[in-house]
Amino acid sequence: MLRQLANRLPQYSANLRRTTSSSLITRSSYSTDASTSTAPVYVVFGAYGGIGSELCARLAQQPGAVVVAAGRDAAKLEALRGRIGCAGTGMVADVLNPQQVEEVISRTTEMYGKVDGVANCVGSIVLKSAHATSDEEFNRTVQLNLNSCFYILKSAVKKMMGSGGGSVVFCSSAVARHGIPNHEAIAAAKAGVVGLMLSAAATYAPKNIRVNCVAPGLTRTPLAARITSNPAALKSSEAMHALKRVGEAGEVAAALEFLLRPDNTFITGQVLGVDGGLGSLKPQ
Repeated sequence: MLRQLANRLPQYSANLRRTTSSSLITRSSYSTDASTSTAPVYVVFGAYGGIGSELCARLAQQPGAVVVAAGRDAAKLEALRGRIGCAGTGMVADVLNPQQVEEVISRTTEMYGKVDGVANCVGSIVLKSAHATSDEEFNRTVQLNLNSCFYILKSAVKKMMGSGGGSVVFCSSAVARHGIPNHEAIAAAKAGVVGLMLSAAATYAPKNIRVNCVAPGLTRTPLAARITSNPAALKSSEAMHALKRVGEAGEVAAALEFLLRPDNTFITGQVLGVDGGLGSLKPQ
Protein backbone atom coordinates (compact mmCIF):
# COMPACT_ATOMS: atom_id res chain seq x y z
CA MET A 1 0.00 0.00 0.00
CA LEU A 2 2.74 2.43 0.97
CA ARG A 3 4.63 1.70 -2.24
CA GLN A 4 1.57 2.42 -4.34
CA LEU A 5 0.93 5.65 -2.48
CA ALA A 6 4.56 6.68 -2.74
CA ASN A 7 4.52 6.20 -6.49
CA ARG A 8 1.61 8.59 -6.74
CA LEU A 9 2.95 11.20 -4.37
CA PRO A 10 4.90 14.10 -5.90
CA GLN A 11 8.14 15.40 -4.56
CA TYR A 12 7.71 17.33 -1.33
CA SER A 13 10.59 19.66 -0.73
CA ALA A 14 11.23 23.06 0.69
CA ASN A 15 11.03 25.44 -2.25
CA LEU A 16 14.24 27.21 -1.46
CA ARG A 17 15.68 29.47 -4.13
CA ARG A 18 19.24 30.65 -4.36
CA THR A 19 19.85 34.27 -3.49
CA THR A 20 22.59 36.42 -4.90
CA SER A 21 25.56 37.64 -2.92
CA SER A 22 24.23 41.19 -3.15
CA SER A 23 21.33 40.26 -0.86
CA LEU A 24 23.48 38.72 1.83
CA ILE A 25 21.85 38.93 5.26
CA THR A 26 19.19 41.08 6.82
CA ARG A 27 18.07 40.91 10.43
CA SER A 28 14.56 40.87 11.74
CA SER A 29 13.63 42.73 14.91
CA TYR A 30 14.71 40.14 17.46
CA SER A 31 15.92 41.70 20.66
CA THR A 32 19.67 41.58 21.12
CA ASP A 33 21.68 41.95 24.29
CA ALA A 34 25.47 41.71 24.19
CA SER A 35 25.53 41.19 27.94
CA THR A 36 24.19 37.67 27.42
CA SER A 37 27.38 36.57 25.65
CA THR A 38 28.34 34.25 28.53
CA ALA A 39 25.09 32.29 28.14
CA PRO A 40 24.65 29.49 25.58
CA VAL A 41 24.54 30.86 22.04
CA TYR A 42 22.79 28.73 19.42
CA VAL A 43 22.23 29.09 15.68
CA VAL A 44 19.35 27.20 14.07
CA PHE A 45 19.06 27.00 10.28
CA GLY A 46 15.61 26.17 8.95
CA ALA A 47 14.39 27.82 12.13
CA TYR A 48 10.72 28.32 11.28
CA GLY A 49 10.02 24.82 9.94
CA GLY A 50 8.17 22.20 11.93
CA ILE A 51 11.22 20.78 13.70
CA GLY A 52 13.28 23.98 13.62
CA SER A 53 10.64 26.07 15.35
CA GLU A 54 10.19 23.45 18.07
CA LEU A 55 13.96 23.36 18.58
CA CYS A 56 14.15 27.15 18.88
CA ALA A 57 11.38 27.12 21.47
CA ARG A 58 13.17 24.46 23.51
CA LEU A 59 16.55 26.17 23.35
CA ALA A 60 14.92 29.43 24.41
CA GLN A 61 13.88 27.78 27.68
CA GLN A 62 17.49 27.28 28.73
CA PRO A 63 18.46 29.95 31.28
CA GLY A 64 19.93 32.98 29.53
CA ALA A 65 20.10 31.24 26.15
CA VAL A 66 20.59 33.23 22.96
CA VAL A 67 18.90 31.78 19.88
CA VAL A 68 19.83 33.03 16.42
CA ALA A 69 17.18 31.87 13.96
CA ALA A 70 18.14 31.66 10.29
CA GLY A 71 15.87 31.15 7.31
CA ARG A 72 14.81 32.65 4.00
CA ASP A 73 11.56 34.37 5.01
CA ALA A 74 11.84 37.47 7.19
CA ALA A 75 8.13 37.47 8.04
CA LYS A 76 8.27 33.89 9.31
CA LEU A 77 11.37 34.71 11.35
CA GLU A 78 9.50 37.61 12.91
CA ALA A 79 6.55 35.37 13.77
CA LEU A 80 8.95 32.91 15.37
CA ARG A 81 10.47 35.72 17.41
CA GLY A 82 7.11 36.41 18.96
CA ARG A 83 6.74 32.77 19.89
CA ILE A 84 10.10 32.00 21.50
CA GLY A 85 10.61 35.35 23.23
CA CYS A 86 14.27 35.12 24.25
CA ALA A 87 17.46 37.02 23.53
CA GLY A 88 18.66 36.53 20.00
CA THR A 89 18.20 37.70 16.45
CA GLY A 90 16.77 36.55 13.16
CA MET A 91 18.94 36.42 10.05
CA VAL A 92 17.66 35.95 6.53
CA ALA A 93 19.89 33.51 4.68
CA ASP A 94 19.79 30.71 2.11
CA VAL A 95 21.52 27.52 3.28
CA LEU A 96 22.49 26.78 -0.32
CA ASN A 97 24.58 29.94 -0.42
CA PRO A 98 27.86 29.26 1.44
CA GLN A 99 28.64 32.96 1.77
CA GLN A 100 25.34 33.64 3.48
CA VAL A 101 25.78 30.68 5.82
CA GLU A 102 29.22 31.93 6.79
CA GLU A 103 27.86 35.43 7.32
CA VAL A 104 25.27 34.11 9.79
CA ILE A 105 27.95 32.38 11.85
CA SER A 106 30.31 35.36 11.64
CA ARG A 107 27.66 37.88 12.67
CA THR A 108 26.56 35.69 15.54
CA THR A 109 30.13 35.53 16.79
CA GLU A 110 30.54 39.29 16.44
CA MET A 111 27.30 40.00 18.31
CA TYR A 112 27.58 37.45 21.12
CA GLY A 113 31.27 36.58 21.26
CA LYS A 114 30.91 32.88 20.42
CA VAL A 115 28.76 30.12 18.98
CA ASP A 116 28.12 27.14 21.26
CA GLY A 117 25.78 25.10 19.09
CA VAL A 118 24.59 24.99 15.49
CA ALA A 119 21.70 22.94 14.11
CA ASN A 120 20.57 22.32 10.55
CA CYS A 121 16.83 21.63 10.37
CA VAL A 122 16.46 22.20 6.62
CA GLY A 123 15.33 19.21 4.61
CA SER A 124 12.87 17.71 2.16
CA ILE A 125 10.75 14.64 1.51
CA VAL A 126 11.02 12.90 -1.86
CA LEU A 127 8.94 9.78 -2.49
CA LYS A 128 9.99 8.53 -5.91
CA SER A 129 11.72 5.49 -7.28
CA ALA A 130 15.08 6.01 -8.99
CA HIS A 131 13.73 5.58 -12.53
CA ALA A 132 11.03 8.20 -11.86
CA THR A 133 13.43 10.75 -10.34
CA SER A 134 14.93 13.31 -12.70
CA ASP A 135 18.58 14.30 -12.47
CA GLU A 136 17.45 17.75 -11.40
CA GLU A 137 15.30 16.33 -8.60
CA PHE A 138 18.12 14.12 -7.37
CA ASN A 139 20.67 16.93 -7.43
CA ARG A 140 18.28 19.27 -5.67
CA THR A 141 17.63 16.69 -2.96
CA VAL A 142 21.35 16.20 -2.34
CA GLN A 143 21.99 19.94 -2.33
CA LEU A 144 19.23 20.70 0.12
CA ASN A 145 19.85 17.84 2.53
CA LEU A 146 23.60 17.21 2.28
CA ASN A 147 25.31 20.25 0.79
CA SER A 148 23.60 22.50 3.31
CA CYS A 149 25.08 20.43 6.14
CA PHE A 150 28.56 20.74 4.66
CA TYR A 151 28.29 24.53 4.31
CA ILE A 152 27.04 24.88 7.88
CA LEU A 153 29.69 22.53 9.27
CA LYS A 154 32.50 24.32 7.46
CA SER A 155 31.47 27.75 8.71
CA ALA A 156 30.69 26.62 12.25
CA VAL A 157 33.94 24.78 12.96
CA LYS A 158 36.01 27.71 11.74
CA LYS A 159 34.66 29.78 14.63
CA MET A 160 34.43 26.98 17.18
CA MET A 161 38.06 25.94 16.76
CA GLY A 162 39.15 29.29 18.11
CA SER A 163 36.69 29.47 21.00
CA GLY A 164 37.07 26.22 22.90
CA GLY A 165 34.73 23.99 20.92
CA GLY A 166 31.01 23.54 20.46
CA SER A 167 28.33 21.25 19.09
CA VAL A 168 26.96 20.76 15.56
CA VAL A 169 23.85 18.67 14.87
CA PHE A 170 22.21 17.52 11.64
CA CYS A 171 19.02 15.74 10.66
CA SER A 172 19.52 12.45 8.85
CA SER A 173 16.67 9.94 8.50
CA ALA A 174 15.69 6.40 9.34
CA VAL A 175 15.56 5.72 5.59
CA ALA A 176 19.35 6.07 5.50
CA ARG A 177 19.60 2.92 7.63
CA HIS A 178 16.48 0.95 6.69
CA GLY A 179 15.60 0.23 3.07
CA ILE A 180 12.15 1.54 2.17
CA PRO A 181 10.85 1.51 -1.42
CA ASN A 182 10.72 4.75 -3.40
CA HIS A 183 13.11 6.71 -1.20
CA GLU A 184 16.30 6.42 -3.28
CA ALA A 185 17.15 10.12 -3.60
CA ILE A 186 16.39 11.14 -0.03
CA ALA A 187 17.97 7.96 1.37
CA ALA A 188 21.20 8.67 -0.50
CA ALA A 189 21.28 12.28 0.70
CA LYS A 190 20.52 11.40 4.30
CA ALA A 191 23.10 8.58 4.30
CA GLY A 192 25.59 11.18 3.12
CA VAL A 193 24.71 13.28 6.17
CA VAL A 194 25.70 10.36 8.41
CA GLY A 195 29.02 9.93 6.61
CA LEU A 196 29.75 13.64 6.83
CA MET A 197 28.92 13.65 10.52
CA LEU A 198 31.13 10.66 11.36
CA SER A 199 34.18 12.00 9.56
CA ALA A 200 33.73 15.49 10.98
CA ALA A 201 33.30 14.13 14.49
CA ALA A 202 36.66 12.37 14.17
CA THR A 203 38.37 15.38 12.59
CA TYR A 204 37.26 17.98 15.11
CA ALA A 205 37.16 15.98 18.35
CA PRO A 206 40.68 17.21 19.28
CA LYS A 207 39.27 20.74 19.10
CA ASN A 208 36.44 19.83 21.50
CA ILE A 209 33.85 20.12 18.73
CA ARG A 210 31.11 17.50 18.89
CA VAL A 211 29.21 16.49 15.75
CA ASN A 212 26.10 14.30 15.88
CA CYS A 213 22.84 13.77 14.05
CA VAL A 214 19.33 12.53 14.63
CA ALA A 215 17.58 10.06 12.35
CA PRO A 216 13.81 10.58 12.50
CA GLY A 217 11.12 8.36 11.09
CA LEU A 218 8.06 9.93 9.53
CA THR A 219 7.38 13.04 11.59
CA ARG A 220 4.22 15.12 11.72
CA THR A 221 5.34 18.47 10.26
CA PRO A 222 3.95 20.83 7.61
CA LEU A 223 6.45 19.31 5.15
CA ALA A 224 4.95 15.84 5.68
CA ALA A 225 1.33 17.00 5.77
CA ARG A 226 0.48 15.47 2.40
CA ILE A 227 1.28 12.08 3.94
CA THR A 228 0.05 12.51 7.50
CA SER A 229 -3.23 14.08 6.36
CA ASN A 230 -3.96 11.14 4.05
CA PRO A 231 -5.63 8.47 6.21
CA ALA A 232 -4.48 5.54 4.06
CA ALA A 233 -0.89 6.78 3.81
CA LEU A 234 -0.78 7.57 7.52
CA LYS A 235 -2.09 4.12 8.45
CA SER A 236 0.53 2.43 6.27
CA SER A 237 3.29 4.57 7.71
CA GLU A 238 2.21 3.94 11.29
CA ALA A 239 2.29 0.19 10.66
CA MET A 240 5.95 0.40 9.64
CA HIS A 241 6.97 1.90 12.99
CA ALA A 242 7.34 -0.48 15.95
CA LEU A 243 5.53 2.01 18.19
CA LYS A 244 2.63 2.06 15.69
CA ARG A 245 2.56 5.82 15.28
CA VAL A 246 4.50 8.59 13.56
CA GLY A 247 6.68 11.04 15.41
CA GLU A 248 5.95 14.58 16.51
CA ALA A 249 8.18 17.54 15.69
CA GLY A 250 8.73 18.24 19.37
CA GLU A 251 10.13 14.75 19.89
CA VAL A 252 12.79 15.26 17.22
CA ALA A 253 13.53 18.73 18.56
CA ALA A 254 14.01 17.29 22.05
CA ALA A 255 16.68 14.94 20.71
CA LEU A 256 18.44 17.77 18.88
CA GLU A 257 18.39 19.89 22.02
CA PHE A 258 19.82 16.99 24.01
CA LEU A 259 22.78 16.75 21.63
CA LEU A 260 23.32 20.52 21.71
CA ARG A 261 23.16 21.01 25.46
CA PRO A 262 26.47 21.99 27.07
CA ASP A 263 26.04 19.37 29.79
CA ASN A 264 26.16 16.52 27.24
CA THR A 265 29.78 17.08 26.29
CA PHE A 266 30.87 13.42 26.07
CA ILE A 267 28.66 12.54 23.09
CA THR A 268 30.05 12.77 19.57
CA GLY A 269 29.89 10.80 16.33
CA GLN A 270 26.44 9.41 17.14
CA VAL A 271 23.27 8.82 15.13
CA LEU A 272 20.32 9.13 17.51
CA GLY A 273 17.26 7.40 16.10
CA VAL A 274 14.02 9.25 16.81
CA ASP A 275 11.97 6.92 14.68
CA GLY A 276 9.65 4.78 16.78
CA GLY A 277 11.89 1.81 15.97
CA LEU A 278 11.59 2.19 12.18
CA GLY A 279 15.32 1.97 11.54
CA SER A 280 16.13 -0.91 13.87
CA LEU A 281 13.07 -2.94 14.89
CA LYS A 282 10.70 -5.25 13.05
CA PRO A 283 7.13 -4.18 13.81
CA GLN A 284 4.77 -6.84 15.19
